[in-house]
Amino acid sequence: MAITIWTGLVLGSIYALVATGFTIAMVPTGVFNFAQGAIVVGGTFVTYQLLTVSGTPAGLALVLVVLVGAAAGLLCEVLTVRPLRWARGNVDNALVTTVGASTVIAGLIGVKWGYLPLQVTFPGPSGFVHFLGTVASPVQIFVVGTAIVATFVFEAFFRYTRRGQAALAVAEDRDPAMLRGVNVSRLSLVAFTVAGAFGGLVGYLIGPITYADAILATTIALYGFVAVALGGEGSFVGGLIGGLVVGLASTFATTYIGANYGDLAVLVLMLATLALRPKGLGGAAVARSV
Repeated sequence: MAITIWTGLVLGSIYALVATGFTIAMVPTGVFNFAQGAIVVGGTFVTYQLLTVSGTPAGLALVLVVLVGAAAGLLCEVLTVRPLRWARGNVDNALVTTVGASTVIAGLIGVKWGYLPLQVTFPGPSGFVHFLGTVASPVQIFVVGTAIVATFVFEAFFRYTRRGQAALAVAEDRDPAMLRGVNVSRLSLVAFTVAGAFGGLVGYLIGPITYADAILATTIALYGFVAVALGGEGSFVGGLIGGLVVGLASTFATTYIGANYGDLAVLVLMLATLALRPKGLGGAAVARSV
């Protein structure tokens, strides 16, 4: 039981990290960047190339992966979101364009590295440790800890800093925020860049667990989306809770029902949550008028 719970928490933390990246971009822009999953997977491949193939020092590799992720996030905003705003189109259509960006990134990964999973080196301590009544690897502990810390760091930033409050103002009502002097165009660019950089960091962390696997781009994006839906749109804490719930539900279903029931359990959980609480576990029960 303890092993099952720990495995679910590790997987849930991965989904929570992806959900955090979604939320970073979504709060100030209202755009769900589906390409975030592909950016994370791209980070695992760049990490593989730097650490496993080239033998780059761990610190330098981390910086380079984060920079690559930031560049990918910036390009996603410029190529898939900004043209819709210039054309005065519906930014809700950005979901379609970011899905296209995700497909392109996954395709480029496949062309460069192929579609077979590649083992990624973990630059930290090796071996296993006894943790919370089970046996865990250091990288698993790092992933769970990072998911928790990142959640509360970004939650505090958006709630208690001027730039974070400006982002929340744009999320609340874009036009009044513009009238108050908020540069929404620059804010959107920064948000996507930061989300991309965070995606690179996540790829660096989770690569030793998930391996570098191009097929995972869609899977972790979908599970991250479910985590956001369960936790409530725009809530970092909700995304963490949603990710952990998704991970635990999938792991328990796989372990005690069957290997093919993990995805079904997550789907049933999402449908039940949205039916009973459409705004998610962390959202308001009733919509408010502004």
